[in-house]
Amino acid sequence: MDCHHCRIGKFQPTKIAYYSPLNEHLMVIPNVPAYQCDVCGVTDYDEIFMLRLHYLIDKLTGKEPDLAMDEWQPRAEPTPQWQPDRRSR
Repeated sequence: MDCHHCRIGKFQPTKIAYYSPLNEHLMVIPNVPAYQCDVCGVTDYDEIFMLRLHYLIDKLTGKEPDLAMDEWQPRAEPTPQWQPDRRSR
């Protein structure tokens, strides 16, 4: 998978900690599946993990979950083509 940030590197699977504020607390989850670019180091968390995490947080906080996990389907739309970020002179 190509890096969407630097457009040079490739995402490599890794495991890192996930930090997020939750109400007045800091939620820390170790060993979260993620992808990290081998060139620029930008990190994207695994999409399925994030959906499951948000589902659990919604259940714990009493909110109605946005999406049932058994109904989740991967994205079908194509990835947008690369566009230059700035004009050359």
